[in-house]
Amino acid sequence: MDDEIWTWDSVATAAAIRAGSISSREATEAAIDRMHAVNPALNAVVESLEAEALAAADAADISRARGGALGTLHGVPVTAKVNVDVAGHATTHGVVAFKDAMAADDSASVANLRHAGAVIVGRTNVPTFSYRWFTTNSLYGKTHNPWDPALSPGGSSGGAAAASAAGIGSIAHGNDVAGSLRLPASTCGIYGMRPTAGRLPSYNPAQGAEKSLCLQIAATEGVLARSVRDIDAGLSALERPDHRDPWQAPPLTPRLELGMPCRVALFVGEAEFGTHAEVAANVRQAAMWLEDAGYIVDEVAPPRLAEMAELWMALLYAECSGPVRDFMLSVGDDAFRKAFHDTAGNLPVLDAMGVQQAWERRLSIQREWQVFFAEYPVVLTPTSFQPTFPIDHDQEGAEIMAMIMKAFSPLSSTAGLSLPAVSVPVGQARNVPAGVQIVAGRFMDERCLAAARVMEENIGPIAPIDPVRG
Repeated sequence: MDDEIWTWDSVATAAAIRAGSISSREATEAAIDRMHAVNPALNAVVESLEAEALAAADAADISRARGGALGTLHGVPVTAKVNVDVAGHATTHGVVAFKDAMAADDSASVANLRHAGAVIVGRTNVPTFSYRWFTTNSLYGKTHNPWDPALSPGGSSGGAAAASAAGIGSIAHGNDVAGSLRLPASTCGIYGMRPTAGRLPSYNPAQGAEKSLCLQIAATEGVLARSVRDIDAGLSALERPDHRDPWQAPPLTPRLELGMPCRVALFVGEAEFGTHAEVAANVRQAAMWLEDAGYIVDEVAPPRLAEMAELWMALLYAECSGPVRDFMLSVGDDAFRKAFHDTAGNLPVLDAMGVQQAWERRLSIQREWQVFFAEYPVVLTPTSFQPTFPIDHDQEGAEIMAMIMKAFSPLSSTAGLSLPAVSVPVGQARNVPAGVQIVAGRFMDERCLAAARVMEENIGPIAPIDPVRG
């Protein structure tokens, strides 16, 4: 299996295409064949773009033969999440009412992937409105975890993570506002990074309204992959400037002049969050690998993590109020409505003054983290304090939802602070993957990747998994 093209990462595939060792057509056909073989068990890709992908692959091969300029992902098969616009296709968000909502133009992410030469072979599943941590919806159905079909692949980029983990393309596009890249990476045993909010452009031409304040400030596009160098390659492709996004910052340059390795704050969360023993062991193993590489690791808690997690979720749900909430609840499915109500029921209700005060409190917490980063440039936590949950576990009542929200506090807190973070597949809990999370200060994305590379040297290569069939 290791010699088959679909098992390669994108950097190796791009190099082989550039050298003429293989064609883009061969790489794309290999990814499509793999999709045909494993997607029926996963339901990760919910829209095949096979015909378009093969045409794009042929065009990539012609361009190379003619000596045309080659992008960093020239001819490489990838996937895109179904909540971003692809010209000529419906941006459904997993909602039945949007099944015919055709997009006339590409989103910023899709346009940048194409500009880098990538071939998009399919679009991956999401929860309804991408508003759950569990990837199921009434339009496309459930996505299964490749390690255990009874378990969730996480959300909202659950289809993307399952696809990459199983070898349907190497790089998978995703996005993250409360953990939607890092949680699926953790549950599926791959890498997933949300960069600093603002690093990558984000715009859907078919969007009916402008983004809410929370989404403007902290939502970000990102990538999932089976290697750190693919994460880096995907981010580099996606950060090409797009003037349709006024929030995008100038492209980053590596900022390692501050010194590497550095001090690391290790937060396991056992006492406050009841961290599962195997999850805790994974984080401590990751810390040992960093220490072996010269990092100085201290066990110390970052500021107000639990408070920030609840605050961020409360702000997200406060923004989804009035006519917006009424519309989403009216067209969403029953599982979405159940999850929405149980989540909201575990959060403080913010009126107009409460929202203003919440944003002020966020700034206070953000300042404390900035001071904390001055001493500890890297923070190491579990990606989730608990092992992977069963599919639709958020349908089990308000008390279970409270436990889920607590488990995912490392995700929502850091997202709400607009920080870069990467989930790394260090080990397992209950016989399935459980990642650790590396967090750094804003626009210090390279610190996350540098620490992830240290761990990758100890983890070794990640081969695509053959899905376990139920």
